Amino acid sequence: MTELEKLTAEIRLATDYQVNKRILREKIQTDLHVPYNGGLFLISMDLISFLTTWPEDQLYLEDTYQNPIAVNRSELLQLAREHYQQVMNTWHQQHAELKRLRKI
Repeated sequence: MTELEKLTAEIRLATDYQVNKRILREKIQTDLHVPYNGGLFLISMDLISFLTTWPEDQLYLEDTYQNPIAVNRSELLQLAREHYQQVMNTWHQQHAELKRLRKI
């Protein structure tokens, strides 16, 4: 294999990795949505922080489709934490697999 072919292969591999990394992130963003009480919520650190600091248990939150949804803060917080951690664990595992494949 010539030097040019080696360089081309390395560039292709790096480009594929970046494309696959972006696709994986987009998939994970979709996976972070969770249904609750007739609404669909994007679980984010902002939502988890808000739910953690809000003093009352009953409130209305805007869901992904811009609808006001009645929520129980404690229930949604527990669901959000569990779902977020599960999705992040999956993302970490899949990202590690991408990195492993890149090194092969």
